[in-house]
Amino acid sequence: MRRTSALLAVLTAALLGHGVAPAVAGASGELINSSPGTLVTGGHSATEQYPWMASLQRQGQHSCGGSLVADQWVLTAAHCVQEASPADLGLRIGSPDHTRGGTERGVSQIVVHPDYATNGPNGDIALLKLDRATSQTPIRVADSSGATGTPSRIIGWGLTCPLRGCGQPPEQLQQIGTQVAADAGCTLGGVDGPTEICTGSQELLLDNACFGDSGGPQLEGSPGDWRLTGVTSRLGSVVPVCGTAPSIYTDATAYREWIGQTLG
Repeated sequence: MRRTSALLAVLTAALLGHGVAPAVAGASGELINSSPGTLVTGGHSATEQYPWMASLQRQGQHSCGGSLVADQWVLTAAHCVQEASPADLGLRIGSPDHTRGGTERGVSQIVVHPDYATNGPNGDIALLKLDRATSQTPIRVADSSGATGTPSRIIGWGLTCPLRGCGQPPEQLQQIGTQVAADAGCTLGGVDGPTEICTGSQELLLDNACFGDSGGPQLEGSPGDWRLTGVTSRLGSVVPVCGTAPSIYTDATAYREWIGQTLG
């Protein structure tokens, strides 16, 4: 069962990063495909500035989220950069609009955590070195992630409706309130307690990350004093439908040593 869950979790992570549409129930109950692309379900426009928030882009289109953790490094999910070369990627940092503003940079180096290739979905974390430094303010990785019930926040760019053709992903950054959930809520997604965070909605299963939000941050703290705790990895359920179960975030605090060594 654990092996099967791990394989399904790898598949779901790939879907999250590449915008593959899941099957969902429409208003009349039929199965239809949801629109591909980024999706933060139940969110609203960002109420503050996040100068370290990054849009990871391919061919000028938003693909995944990321967080500036040093003046020349962005933290994201490993599955967001699978089979990518630095030349394939670009970053827009510090703008609430993923189509304009902020600071644009290229990528000169991709560093994927070694566990990701050898340990199923675990180690779903990567660092991207910018082609040159930026003056945007980085976010600090927290010393540790909070206990079950700790309030958190996730941010990203996403659709506000789940059906293909119902609209376009909003250009403005979205945010939603979440909380650290018990690992038991994500066991079907193959959660690894020491290195991952099961992240639930503050509203019962209505608000959470979804396809394309991969690599974006989970935050703990308060406005003006946010700390990075998680990196969006995958759904916490074997059913690839957003909002039906908590999501799984790579616990960035468990990889602080690796992050520090990579940044030098």
